[in-house]
Amino acid sequence: MRKLYSLVILCLAVGLVTSQILTDECLSCIRQNKKGSNTCSSWSLMHSQTCGKYLITHSFWNDCGKRGIGFSECTNDNQCAGECMRTYFRRYGERCAKQLKKEPYELTCADYIRLHDGGPDGCSKRDTLPNAYSLGFCMD
Repeated sequence: MRKLYSLVILCLAVGLVTSQILTDECLSCIRQNKKGSNTCSSWSLMHSQTCGKYLITHSFWNDCGKRGIGFSECTNDNQCAGECMRTYFRRYGERCAKQLKKEPYELTCADYIRLHDGGPDGCSKRDTLPNAYSLGFCMD
């Protein structure tokens, strides 16, 4: 029982640290970087549908716990989409930190956009770096 209690405390601590670092300013910068709108569209050869100002995919929405009443409804609602982003980053933030050899509390907004763009292993993918670099202009 003591181990379970310790695990719950650790999970809550990681979630709180991640949510504190993922500021409203960071979410705003990610929205600006994605240049999404309150619509859904298909893109690339993979035919992945993205929706909303954060360009959230269906798999991203699944990973954030299928927030809201539906995929397009949540992704096109700023509050629901923002909570989806926070939940996703809490879920995969520790994994991202390990890939970058950081502590979860050291993750930056640029790290979060890499996680958004590349999925759960996005922080280890080189093709997520360009958006991470461009995000620096917004956060300055």
